[in-house]
Amino acid sequence: MIRFKEIVYVLTLGILFILTVQLSLFISEKPSANQRIPVFKEATFELSAQPLSLVKELLTTELFQLKNQAFLNQLRQLRSSNRSKNQLDGLEIDMSQAMSMMLLDAKAFSKVLIHFRTKQEAKQETFGKHYVQNGFDVFYSPSAALSKTQARWILQQVRWKKQVIIAKQIIVHQNVNGQSSEGSIQWDKNELNYVTRPLKINRTLILSPRYFHYSNEFPKKLLNVIPPELSLRCLLESLERISLNYDGGKLTEDQQFPFAPSFEVLLEYKNPASMEIAIQTVQNLYDSLEWKEKEVRMGSQEIFFKRTSPKTLYICSNKAQFCPSGNPNLTRCQTGFLCKGELGRLTSIKNTGWAGLVLDMIPAFRASKELFDGTKEIKSSNDGIQIIFKPGKEVLHELLKTLVVYRQE
Repeated sequence: MIRFKEIVYVLTLGILFILTVQLSLFISEKPSANQRIPVFKEATFELSAQPLSLVKELLTTELFQLKNQAFLNQLRQLRSSNRSKNQLDGLEIDMSQAMSMMLLDAKAFSKVLIHFRTKQEAKQETFGKHYVQNGFDVFYSPSAALSKTQARWILQQVRWKKQVIIAKQIIVHQNVNGQSSEGSIQWDKNELNYVTRPLKINRTLILSPRYFHYSNEFPKKLLNVIPPELSLRCLLESLERISLNYDGGKLTEDQQFPFAPSFEVLLEYKNPASMEIAIQTVQNLYDSLEWKEKEVRMGSQEIFFKRTSPKTLYICSNKAQFCPSGNPNLTRCQTGFLCKGELGRLTSIKNTGWAGLVLDMIPAFRASKELFDGTKEIKSSNDGIQIIFKPGKEVLHELLKTLVVYRQE
């Protein structure tokens, strides 16, 4: 039996090795670093990369470095799905040209859109159920059918940009609070770097970092994905900046507050009136709770809050742990943005028991937890963010594994 497994393993490696060789021979020229990518002003974010370089590196990592047979089987099952092939009517992707994935946020089209170059040129605009082709350019909507009106809108709105894309790099365009920015994701073995243009000086008071820390302008678009029925949403509606220290959480038996997070947060509002409205709204929503001047009990937690200035509000889940003196520990940040600490704290949940098994059945949570638990630390600088993975972890493998688990959703 052991001998049989060894034979199967060697055959699998042999087939994938042949695939690697064929892929290298099939495309005789290496992809140019100078690529052409689409740009939409309605795009919340866009990721662009060289598909050929990614595929080659993935094959090398999985076949010759990790040799994880169980994961190779998962990849084979992932590849066996012919859904995208049916949606694209057999169009062949030109792997030497850049591929882009973007999220558009417009009335005409508000979904994920993928762009790639194909080897078959269309002499005129060609419409499929999920795609539109113009020349060699194809725009593909994987999650929903594409109407002709939407397809024409895409072709009318797209603008093109020359972009240098090297191996082990993904170009990132994003739009936050009405401001567009460009950066790049680069990696090497167990280090992942997001590099962007240097931040401007913005000396802002933030919480002294510990556990997992995040300080930045509050992204207004985040409100669009927070359900209106979420009662604490009102605390965020007129928020300008946020500074957070997070130390995981635990499940409780309280039906109204079943999850007890361990945190401290500094919220900065647009003006004093906005802050007072947010506080009053929360107190009205939870009028059955016993509110004191600076404390309120929510389930198993005694929440401490304090106005630290006319437009800043401090909140923590445990005064003895985070704020024993009654005054939060603050420091001044030179750029206004800071992210550092342990990513694993974000998905750390204690006292799970049977509930933990239920959480592990949720692909998005399981994928995030496995990814974050594999990291050692995250830290930011004036020109980007660096994530360091634990020894033995390969960046590309961990990201691909996360994608495979998410796909089980």
